[in-house]
Amino acid sequence: MLEHGAFKRVENLVGRNRSGVGNRASKYRKSVALLAVPAMLAIAGCSSAPTNAATETGIAKEIKMVGVRDLTGPVAYAGVGAAQGAKLAVDQINEQGYLGEGVKLDLKEVDSAGAIERAASEVTRALSDQDVSVILGPVQGQQSAAVAPVVEARKVPVVFTQSASDGVVIGDYTFRATAPMHTFYQHAAEYLAKQGLKNVAVLYNSTYPTLAELATTHFPEMAAKEGLNIVKSIPVQTTTQDFTSPAQDLAREKPEAIVLLLLSSQSVTAMSQLRQAGYEGQFVGNTNNAGGNAAQAGQDAVGMVYPVDFSAAQSDSHAKKFVDSYRKEFGELPQTYAAEGYDAVWWIAHAIKASGDSSREGIRNGLEQTAREGFTGSMGEITFDGNDMRVPGVLAQWDGSRETVISD
Repeated sequence: MLEHGAFKRVENLVGRNRSGVGNRASKYRKSVALLAVPAMLAIAGCSSAPTNAATETGIAKEIKMVGVRDLTGPVAYAGVGAAQGAKLAVDQINEQGYLGEGVKLDLKEVDSAGAIERAASEVTRALSDQDVSVILGPVQGQQSAAVAPVVEARKVPVVFTQSASDGVVIGDYTFRATAPMHTFYQHAAEYLAKQGLKNVAVLYNSTYPTLAELATTHFPEMAAKEGLNIVKSIPVQTTTQDFTSPAQDLAREKPEAIVLLLLSSQSVTAMSQLRQAGYEGQFVGNTNNAGGNAAQAGQDAVGMVYPVDFSAAQSDSHAKKFVDSYRKEFGELPQTYAAEGYDAVWWIAHAIKASGDSSREGIRNGLEQTAREGFTGSMGEITFDGNDMRVPGVLAQWDGSRETVISD
C-alpha cells in the first residue's frame, strides 16, 4: 500500500529524503508563496530561451524529462504512485527501443513536498534547464494552477496528473493525463439510484479544489439527474482530523448513503466516527480510497464503493498487462495514480513518435496530434477533450480484504 510502503522508496526517486518540508510550512509561508508565484513567472519569462536539445528538431538520443510531484506530505501516495508508474513506462519504452535505436528517455523526479512555492520553484528550475524537453506533474490542483501560467509563458509542454480543478489546462502547452473525477463520478450516482438509496449526505474537503468542485457543483447535478436528495452537505479543511461534530450532524439526518470527498487519511477517521455516531448506511468514496487505502478503516469501510479511472481489479487485457508488470517491478498492486503516471509517459512517447521531434515544440505538437487520435493505455481506450484526458472509469468496491470492480 503506497501510503505506508512508498515512503521507503522516496529516497531513490528524489535522491535524498525531504520528509517534513510540507509540514513545516505555516499559513504565513503559504500566503507568501502565492505572492511569490507571479514573481517566479516574471523571472522565468525574462530568462534566455533554451538552445540545446529541448529546441533542436528531430529525435534526440537522450530526451530529458522532469517530474515535479508530492513525494512527501499528505498526498504523497498520489505523487509516489505517479512517479513509479512513470518509471515503469520509461523503462519499457527504453527497453523496447520504441523511439528508435539508441534513443533513451531520462526522467528525473523532484519533490514538491505539498507546497505551492516549492512546486513553482522546481518547475522554474526545470524550465531553465536547456536540455529539459517536457515536465510531468504536479498532482495537486493548487500547485498545478500556480505553475500553468509559467509553462505557458515559456512555451514548455507539461503533462499533469490528478490536478483536476479548473485553471490547470489553460493553453497550448498544458496537458492533463488524468480524467477529471467528475467525468466518471456518475458511476456513483447511478449506483445509488439503482440501489434505491435516495437520501444522501456529503462530507467534503473544501481545501482541495477537485473535491470541493465535485461536492458543490458536479455531484449535486448528478444527484438531481438520478433523482437523489442531498439532505446535508458539510465542508471541512485539510487540517480537520476530528470529525465528531460533523459525524453527529450527519447521523441525525439519517441519510441512506454518505459521500465522502476527503483525503484517504481523513476518510478513515470520518468513517470510524460516523459509525460511532450511529450511522449504519452506505459509504461512497473517491479515488483517494482506491488501491487498498480503504483497508486502513478496517470493518468500517467494508462495502464502501468509489468510482475510479483505473482499478487493479479490471479484467481487460491492457489493464492486466500493466498490473503484472507493475507488480513484478514494485512488489505490489498499482493504484490509480500509477496508471495515470504510466499513461502520461506513454502519451509523451506516442507524441514524440508521431511528430518525429523530441524538442519542446515537437512534443507539444505530438501531444496534440495523439490527443486527436486517442490511444489505448492501462486505463483502457483513452480519448481527449482538447488537451484533457477522458477514460471510461469503473465503480470499485472494498470487500474488507480486496478491491473488486462492480460496474464498468
